[in-house]
Amino acid sequence: MLGVVSLTTALGAWQATTWTRQAADYGESSADARDQNITRSIDWQGYYRIDNAAVLQARKFAILEDEATASGDFLAAAYSNVMVGNQLGRSVNDNLIDAFAEWRTAGFPPDQLPTSDAAYVAELRGDADSYSIVSALAGGFKDALQTKASIFTQAALVDALALFLLGVAGINRLRSARFATLALGAAAYLASLVMMASAY
Repeated sequence: MLGVVSLTTALGAWQATTWTRQAADYGESSADARDQNITRSIDWQGYYRIDNAAVLQARKFAILEDEATASGDFLAAAYSNVMVGNQLGRSVNDNLIDAFAEWRTAGFPPDQLPTSDAAYVAELRGDADSYSIVSALAGGFKDALQTKASIFTQAALVDALALFLLGVAGINRLRSARFATLALGAAAYLASLVMMASAY
């Protein structure tokens, strides 16, 4: 019994160490992904401000172009048309030009701003959000492994108690005391097995 409990104790300690090391790796991955998310979030917020300003400025010149065309001032209309292109050329997202054309055709509805389109937002924030998800997943794996390692560490301590009780039973000359400590040691060992099983 001492040999079996000793082997279980060693295996439990090894498994706890392995999970602790894996949890540390996941923790580093989670931190790296979180840092990347922060960097990319700052980038997309800056890009969004640039694109939003470009769209609104292009809208202003598009309205001036339509007014100039309606009044027959083709020189002003041409100037405004060039300014529309210049403003949209400042945008970070190339798809914004087509989205602006559709928005212009629809009459510039305020609730359909090209920079609020779901596809635009997904493309703009997709990279940053993916790192956020990875960070959360890796953090979850880390916490789960740390919990398992903690349970196995506690089970190893219970196994150490079982080893002590079994050792006392082996050297005790009193029959009743020997059986009592043997029963307690076996109970402690079974309790450690239950704890280990609960970690899976």
